[in-house]
Amino acid sequence: MFLLSTINEKLRPSLLQLKPGTRVVSNTFRMGDWEPDASETVTKDCSTYCTALLWIVPAKVDGKWEVDGQTLRLTQRYQQLSGKLGSADISDARLDGNAITFTVNGVRYSGEVNGKTMRGEAEGKGAWTARRT
Repeated sequence: MFLLSTINEKLRPSLLQLKPGTRVVSNTFRMGDWEPDASETVTKDCSTYCTALLWIVPAKVDGKWEVDGQTLRLTQRYQQLSGKLGSADISDARLDGNAITFTVNGVRYSGEVNGKTMRGEAEGKGAWTARRT
């Protein structure tokens, strides 16, 4: 896209409804408080409009999930996540399309979101499954 930031911000709700994993690229102009997943700036022979910005549409995971008998509460702000698994805070949490990663008590969880379920591996602990409640 090569649209002004104000127009990008108006399009943002529609873009977030696209299939998780969809890539959105903009030349120079941002989308308000939705931070890009990546950006690159051309420095050689470029004087204006030299930055490419990439966003990857995140899956929708905000809310309560059940993971192996415990409640996982996620708060989502675009691709960034915070929350708790049981009483433990999660950290280093993010989405890359349907891919989810987070850490709880030093254990790294990685998995895939598929609608109302998530499946993945917990480092050193084996497989995990979550379902939206």
